[in-house]
Amino acid sequence: MNYLKPSTVEEATELLGSSQGMILAGGTDACVYMAEGFCDPETLIDIGAIDSLRGIETQPSDDGDVLWIGACTTISEIEASEALPRALRQGAHAIGSPQIRNLGTIGGNICNASPCGDTLAPLLSLEARFVLRSATGTRTVESADFFTGPKQTVLQAGELLECIDLPIDSCEWISAFRMIGNRNGQAISQVNAAVSTKLEGGVIQAMRAAVGSVAPVPLRLPQLEGALVGKTLQSVQWADLKAPIMAEIRPIDDVRSTATYRQELAVTLIFDALMDCARQDESARKGADT
Repeated sequence: MNYLKPSTVEEATELLGSSQGMILAGGTDACVYMAEGFCDPETLIDIGAIDSLRGIETQPSDDGDVLWIGACTTISEIEASEALPRALRQGAHAIGSPQIRNLGTIGGNICNASPCGDTLAPLLSLEARFVLRSATGTRTVESADFFTGPKQTVLQAGELLECIDLPIDSCEWISAFRMIGNRNGQAISQVNAAVSTKLEGGVIQAMRAAVGSVAPVPLRLPQLEGALVGKTLQSVQWADLKAPIMAEIRPIDDVRSTATYRQELAVTLIFDALMDCARQDESARKGADT
């Protein structure tokens, strides 16, 4: 096996285009797959030392300012950043152990494309955009269009994920994330969910909701989003959520859970995340009154 460690994005994309090698960032997934025989790349291209692929900062874009996240930013850095929306920080915290979060990267979590990835539902709920880079240029893909199936994405040969752009306005909405696994520590999500809400006086002006591990890809829930606009968060009931959520998810039975259980979990986690948003909004309004 060849091991290459480029120092720039340009060098990495040239190597990727010429060798059709496998990208290595944190390696927390890739090394497991290689050890278990799921893949056997001839060339590993380690992008973990490219400084320009790491960090969190506000940058201008054609559509206005965005919060830019380099693809090699570690999960622990995502978890700790007060600049990022609560849902994404909570999703990062749910991943693995401290050791895994210190090594693993957000780009790796995205490109692994597991339907249960704990940063994916938050990114969909924040309408994140993914910037893909190749030796011939860049293209930007909406997060909701990036995933095509379990472990499958729209990444083409010779492309790597360079960064994630979060629209600044989505970062100002109130958000929350919830997940449930089989145990408290290092659990793979049976279901996870994220919501992002734009509120005025406690009334939902707009919202985005996404769930993971209930379909071949993480899903936005547009029927639910439309159904809740105009309601106050405090008035939302569990029963209000069930029909629109059930209409859009497609869970299966597997070794971690049954489809029926996942259906109930999806509703409960969305409800719990909305109640988290309600508490945040109430606390913010009380703070503004003092």
